[in-house]
Amino acid sequence: MQVDWTPLRAALRAAGRPVRFWWRDDDAIAPTPALERLEGLARAARMPVHIAVIPANATPELAAITTGSDTLVPVVHGWAHADTSAPDGKKSEFQRDRPEAENETARGLARMRDLFGPSLVPMFVPPWNRISDALVAKLAAQGYRGLSTFGTRGAETAHGLRVINTHVDPIFWRGNRGLADTGWIIDSAVAHLRSGSSEPLGLLTHHLVHTPDIWDFSARFIAELQDGGAVPYDLGAALKN
Repeated sequence: MQVDWTPLRAALRAAGRPVRFWWRDDDAIAPTPALERLEGLARAARMPVHIAVIPANATPELAAITTGSDTLVPVVHGWAHADTSAPDGKKSEFQRDRPEAENETARGLARMRDLFGPSLVPMFVPPWNRISDALVAKLAAQGYRGLSTFGTRGAETAHGLRVINTHVDPIFWRGNRGLADTGWIIDSAVAHLRSGSSEPLGLLTHHLVHTPDIWDFSARFIAELQDGGAVPYDLGAALKN
């Protein structure tokens, strides 16, 4: 795998201060070999990976290994990761207006708190990174402190929630679901770093569908950030306090 890291290295140097970055990995449900590999990668990098857990299907076994881990940090990933979009709409669970949606987000937080206790960071991650503004407006009253989707945020807060998005996804979702063009991935990171946004750079992964190339690229991407002086963002401190 040939990767030109030059643009990323240059953007890190040009930042003039240590870049903050964080890592979110979606769709966790239960312990798997892939999750074990994810934890090992995070441990080797000495940084937390925030696992977006699907509340309706999460197992006590996942809670057991997560509460005993210093690298796996659970956040709330929708309710059941079910596509409820309109027939002609993009996939989503919480973008279309549904009477039961507000109850599902509340149930999701309650179940995650029961499973994970104080290790839970009360951030809502909507499946497919899509959610209606009307529903976002109800999350803070339910106990959520943060919201995370994909792309450079428009504002630091939304309806009382801290917005902390992801910006780099190494998977070629619209193609073979292998590693995307590495130049495009790096350009995405550089674009965020040069945008002037104060938002931490966010890496988004999906451990259950990683190919060997995706695993290798993700590990190297994190190492390049760290070698360039970037520092992990303490999401737990930002949202728990």
